[in-house]
Amino acid sequence: MAKLEIKLIRESDVEMEFELRGEDHTFCNLLREALTRHKDVEAASYRIAHPLLAEPVVYLRVRQGIEVPREGEKQVEITEVPGIGPKRKEQLASAGITTANQLLDADLEALAEKTGIARSILERYVEEARKLDYGIPSPPRFVLKQVLEEVAKEFDELQKKLEN
Repeated sequence: MAKLEIKLIRESDVEMEFELRGEDHTFCNLLREALTRHKDVEAASYRIAHPLLAEPVVYLRVRQGIEVPREGEKQVEITEVPGIGPKRKEQLASAGITTANQLLDADLEALAEKTGIARSILERYVEEARKLDYGIPSPPRFVLKQVLEEVAKEFDELQKKLEN
């Protein structure tokens, strides 16, 4: 099966919206159907604004509270967060924040007091830090991966049957 090219549009703990490059209604219908069969999916749909000019955009919403395995979480350097340069890195380090992982877990009110960085700016950094790859998928991403693996397995089985 060919590798899918996915461009993330937005993602939260329960929702995900992404563009599927180079795909059309055929695959999108298959994916939507497979997603809706998954026990943790509350909604799955897609849209193509124009069949010749636009790429399909898939929307996925999963139920709240899905447990995602956390093994393999990688530490992400604080400067990986867009907007954080050497000066902000130094300010954050003075408060003990040296990784994006720590920033996500920080008390922003206390961090604002310790660093002198406005809370609104810290909130923007946290928003950007949530978009980074920590090696642990969000619940929607975890469910999507499970479904895509199942679709690939079904496709391989069908292909083997056709070859025999």
